Amino acid sequence: MTRFAKSESPRVMIIAGGEWQVPLIRKAKAMGCYVINSNLYPDSPGFKFSDVGLVANVLDKEKNLAFAREHQPDAVITDQSDIAVPTVAYICEELGLPGIGVDMAHLFTNKYAMRSFLAEHGFPCPAYRLCGTLEEAMDFAHETGLPLILKPPQNQSSRGVLKVTAQDELPAAFAHARSHSHSGAVLVEQFIGGVEHTVEGYKSPKGCDTLAISRKNHYAHNPMVASRLLYSWEDADADYDELGQLNARLVESMGLPFGITHAEYKSFEGQFYLVEIAARGGGTKLSSHMIPLMSGVDANELLILHALGETPPLPVPEKRIIYAALDFLVFADGHVAAIDGAEDVLAHPNVIDFQLGVRPGDTVRPAADDRSRHGHIIAHAETRESLLSMLAELSALVRVTYA
Repeated sequence: MTRFAKSESPRVMIIAGGEWQVPLIRKAKAMGCYVINSNLYPDSPGFKFSDVGLVANVLDKEKNLAFAREHQPDAVITDQSDIAVPTVAYICEELGLPGIGVDMAHLFTNKYAMRSFLAEHGFPCPAYRLCGTLEEAMDFAHETGLPLILKPPQNQSSRGVLKVTAQDELPAAFAHARSHSHSGAVLVEQFIGGVEHTVEGYKSPKGCDTLAISRKNHYAHNPMVASRLLYSWEDADADYDELGQLNARLVESMGLPFGITHAEYKSFEGQFYLVEIAARGGGTKLSSHMIPLMSGVDANELLILHALGETPPLPVPEKRIIYAALDFLVFADGHVAAIDGAEDVLAHPNVIDFQLGVRPGDTVRPAADDRSRHGHIIAHAETRESLLSMLAELSALVRVTYA
């Protein structure tokens, strides 16, 4: 069991208790912590692994603060949930616990604030405007030209994000983005072409380390939603050393004190453009599963220790000679009667995580956002070619019967 400076069994409150937070909860328990977990639903997955499960919307700062005052945690954290980051920062400030701060949480969760920071500090940045009305968005489109990206300034899982390629698409796209916007405003940006990459990192007092980098593929029916993230340490079309250094400069310039980071960039005409950056791990178990696989670093453990005020020895990240992927399953449309083959996928020695997003009785539709994808596989191999071949074989093992 991990030993702590403060106590033998520190109390850790984890905000958000969905499936992607389960690895952080289990890590805290394995380290000997007493875990308090809050989430919206009484049957939240995280409650099964916590000492205390409390029902509260992660956006409800005051209710979560009341729970924290009642249970007196030594640390408050979250992972893989963007909307929980401001709540965690608020509670930490109110209770005087180590945290990133409310202003920093805003900078890392509000895409308009990110864009403004980039422009003010000389980082590559597309033209953008925060629009409160459709007329403002149309004026920006006339000034900048098409295509454009419309998105809510604060949300997660690609909800409300659309690409607009024709003027007559703007009204519907603006209404869609606005329906997912907490403030009612819509961020409109110049579209940047090229290839999208993700960078997983960890910010410690010594700086920001790059722990994994991927190249993204997207669905043909929805270019805003990723269908595969292929992780490696080199890419024929992008300088990963340069990208990692850029990401570290950005995180350090923004002033994040500590924590896991997840960033998305576009590589276009020899330049890397930030899509967005988060002060938490990438969803679908990227921080808990992919980061250790690619670098040997346990980012969840580091997060827990730093949040508890500990000063753990910082491991040197390894650039492991390995190829890995977060691959999303795609099923045909229809009403699902049965799904077979899951046990065959899980039995494969190179699979480290597999989960279905649909169950018998569900009606399958094309993924509209990150949360509506049909399932995922995280797997690894020694070469890119063998990984792609293995992923095709694994996907074929999952057999869906339709009613």
